[in-house]
Amino acid sequence: MTDGFVDQFILNYHQGNFIMGDEDDPYSFEWARSRERFIIPLDDLRVSKRLRRKIRSDPFHLTINKNFHLVINQCSRRKSTWINPAVKHIYIQLSKIDLVHSLEVWDGDDLVGGLYGVAIGGVFFGESMFFVKSDASKIALVYLVDHLNRTGFEVLDAQIPSLHLANMGGRRISESKFLRLIGETCLKTNVQFSSMPLESSGARVIQRINQKSKRGCSNADKAGKCEIIQAEYKTD
Repeated sequence: MTDGFVDQFILNYHQGNFIMGDEDDPYSFEWARSRERFIIPLDDLRVSKRLRRKIRSDPFHLTINKNFHLVINQCSRRKSTWINPAVKHIYIQLSKIDLVHSLEVWDGDDLVGGLYGVAIGGVFFGESMFFVKSDASKIALVYLVDHLNRTGFEVLDAQIPSLHLANMGGRRISESKFLRLIGETCLKTNVQFSSMPLESSGARVIQRINQKSKRGCSNADKAGKCEIIQAEYKTD
C-alpha cells in the first residue's frame, strides 16, 4: 500500500467520506458520504442496569488488535455486506500501520464479538461490529468508549443510525455539523489508540462510564445541537 493511498484515505475520512464495497464486484469500492452522521457521545453512553451487572461480572475477556483478520471476516459474514474482498484488503493493510484497529471479545479461545474502526487524530470512525453471543457487541462498545476516553479521543462516529446504538445514547447529526465537529479533532497528534492496554476490569470500566455520563449532547456542543432519534430506552 503506497503512502499516496494512505494520505488520500486520511483526507477522505477528514472530509466525511467513507469506503463502500460493491457487492457485485468483489474487487472494487467507492467513496460514499451521507447527509447525516450518527455519533455516540463519549460522555453520555447509556448502559442498562442489566448490562452493567453483566460487565462487572467479567463474563468475557477483551483485547485490542489481537486478531484483526478474524474480526473483519466475522463482520463481513452477512447476507448483504459492503465489506467485500477489496475493502477487507484495504483495512487489513491499514491495520498494519496503526490506522485501523480492532477490539475483540473472547469466551475462552472463541471469538464471540468485536468491532473495528479507523483512528485519525482524536476521532474514532466505527466501521462495523458483530456478535455470536448475547451482549458481546454491546460489551465491546462499552469497553471501546472507556478506552477512547482514557486515550484522549473526543469523537466516536457510528456512521449509520440504528435503534440498537440509539438505545445506548447514539445521536443523529447533520453532515455539516459533523464536519465541524471532526475538523480540528482529526488533526490532533497527541492521541494514540494503542498508547495503553485495554482495561481488564469490568467494574472499573463501569465506574468510569458512570462518572463520565452527563445525559446530554455535550460532545456535539461545539457543532450545534444534536438530535436523539426515536428510540425506547429501557433501564431494566
